Amino acid sequence: LIFIGRWVKQKGVDHIAELAPAILRIHPEVQIVLAGKADDACGMYAQELLAPLLHEFRGRLFLCTEFFRLSDEMRRGAHLCFAPSCSEPFGYVDVEFGLLGVPSVGCAVGGLGKMPGVYFRQQNSDSNKMLLEAFFCAVHYALKMPDREYWEMAKAATMAAFPYETWRDNLNEAYLQAMRHFKHKEGESHTMNHMWGKVTAKDAVKQAMTPRRPIAFGHSDEATDIAQTMQVLDVQDNAEFLTQAVTEKRTHKIMRGSMAQEGGRRYNAESLQSSICQAEQRRTEKSHVTLWLMKPFAFGLCLRIHVVIALCYIFSSVGETVLKAVTAVEARSGLASEHVLWSTFYGGAACGCCLWLCLSRGLPPNLLMAGSQIVNLLFFMIVPSLPEHAVKSDWVTLAYWASCGVQSTSRLLFIIWNFNEDFHGGFQVACKRIGILESLRTAAGMLSVIVSLGGMAYVYQQIVLIISLTTLILLFKAPQCYCAYSLPPMGWVEGLFTHKSFILLLLSEMLNATVSYTSQTYHDWWVLNGWSTHDIISFSLVIMAVSALVVPFIFAGLQRVSVWGPWPMRDFTCFLPPGSLLRALALYDLGYLHHRSYLFAAALIASYCIDVLRSASVFASMMAVLGNKWYALKGCYIVIAMTSLCSCASPFVGRAIAVAVVNTSPFQRVTLDKPVSHSGSLGEAVFWAVVPLTLAAYFFQLVTLRYFNSDILTYRGHGNLLPTGAATGASSTMHRVPITALRRMHRAARKPRRRMP
Repeated sequence: LIFIGRWVKQKGVDHIAELAPAILRIHPEVQIVLAGKADDACGMYAQELLAPLLHEFRGRLFLCTEFFRLSDEMRRGAHLCFAPSCSEPFGYVDVEFGLLGVPSVGCAVGGLGKMPGVYFRQQNSDSNKMLLEAFFCAVHYALKMPDREYWEMAKAATMAAFPYETWRDNLNEAYLQAMRHFKHKEGESHTMNHMWGKVTAKDAVKQAMTPRRPIAFGHSDEATDIAQTMQVLDVQDNAEFLTQAVTEKRTHKIMRGSMAQEGGRRYNAESLQSSICQAEQRRTEKSHVTLWLMKPFAFGLCLRIHVVIALCYIFSSVGETVLKAVTAVEARSGLASEHVLWSTFYGGAACGCCLWLCLSRGLPPNLLMAGSQIVNLLFFMIVPSLPEHAVKSDWVTLAYWASCGVQSTSRLLFIIWNFNEDFHGGFQVACKRIGILESLRTAAGMLSVIVSLGGMAYVYQQIVLIISLTTLILLFKAPQCYCAYSLPPMGWVEGLFTHKSFILLLLSEMLNATVSYTSQTYHDWWVLNGWSTHDIISFSLVIMAVSALVVPFIFAGLQRVSVWGPWPMRDFTCFLPPGSLLRALALYDLGYLHHRSYLFAAALIASYCIDVLRSASVFASMMAVLGNKWYALKGCYIVIAMTSLCSCASPFVGRAIAVAVVNTSPFQRVTLDKPVSHSGSLGEAVFWAVVPLTLAAYFFQLVTLRYFNSDILTYRGHGNLLPTGAATGASSTMHRVPITALRRMHRAARKPRRRMP
């Protein structure tokens, strides 16, 4: 087995280094030749992993860390050519070896896979585990391949014609699409080319690249200045992820120190890269609070700044949950009725989406999140403590609830920025964290309902006050990457509506939000079914416990299987029905049958927990489809704005449908029994107001199955199938390897070798 090329992350040399011991132990007849120069941290990591193996596998492992001319005899003598590149725009090493009768084994991505060989596809390019295991399976299958099949593949490689015409046509098509979709605004220049021909060009460029002035609440360092310079010169690729320059010597020192830790977990290249960047930031950071926030939390599960942002999310939007508990809101007669308060709150939420999204273009994330905490303190702590005569007017009440709606939509900021500085996985494997945050937020909301019903709201307010003040102070001391960047200038819907899955999930969420008011007045349903306030508090405790304890385990399992591809997330999101459907059916079929029905109460509790699961999975799926965090910020704010408008209209739409069908308003929550008159019961009114729209929402979820995989950026296909489902290769076949077989191979690799006497 041979690898010739630069030792960089793009070439996947770190994967070869991690799998080399297992390959050499399972296949004692194998020799590995690796040659090339280490040009980045992954290359250095590969050298550090392979160096100790030279003594153990003497005569079977050959390393050369410099480029040299490879003789034709050595090329022809190779059995297989390693090609595990993570990305490859062209690729010619596989062509060189293929024409000499040496098939390739590696990843079919980009320009690779055009020559005969054994390949795997990136089912999840963000998962290092998936790439490693798939590469291991491909190498194992290639080495176990029957001789006849191997020599047929080698013969086909010598006669393969490089598809130059196809490559040229595809490249021309890519250029045409780029030119066709490029929108140039009249009178504006997207570059500084107009400045080069002028006499004052040098002074103009120098002025444009002047470093930013430091501000009181934002750090300004060398990384920020470099990012600004790159933006001026139109070098914008990954500018937001720039960190302080780290020398090769220091990189090597940090890497060796991390790998030499005894008793620590096994590091991969991405973990070490994260350690290097964070170590360099900690070295140059002078604030002790910022240094404390940059340290790992819970054995490296996340950083402490992530915990601070998570606390902001968990205790935000408490008013939204309180609003859904009718007895927690003293609805006034006249203008400020219950459904008017509901519509006012979600009308303010729709306006809040526009506000926070616009502010994201000019303010850094830490100031936005700190502003949200200040508003949270103002509207949930200070305003409710004012004298009653100061807020006696109905208009003041409506303004208060509209302001609470504006504040509630800031929660998306805490979700998006909770994943900053994470080097592992995309949003599709981040469902565990999203599920944990959403479940804890639901538990906090249920706790607010419990204390409101139990008359202990003051104690809860003091807890939220302490947490909000603490997180507010810490946000002002957030690390540099939370203080230097804002939403880049781009179209408001750019990159969003090209994804069919996003559109379908948006439609599903809008339809589900249209029935939100009618389906979430279940507090009255419990009362009408004979349950007391003490019983309802017990139900809320059950919901809080399930949300805080059970839901995170479900999403942890979902994340564990999502590393192999988008299918688990797709199936979980698309097949999980809205909880409002179960609630409406339970009220229609069970609500009036028995007084204090335990089955009815259990159905409502289960439906609420289903809503928590569905909400977290839908948003995780949308973020995975959009891929980029800036697109996720824009797209999810558009989703929240549209669903808030639908929730705002929900009371009126539900009433209109129910009155038109059964001549009964769902607002008339007096009894669950069927009336003697020709009018329908409350259960029938809720059924017709909720079930048709909910079924339509579920239909759009099921249709999303068709387009979900092809919309995921990290999904590059499966076996010999492209993301669209089309087969590739003239005579390609697919070989499936079960997880159990993979575990057996790893156990065999861990067994000590028998020494020959």
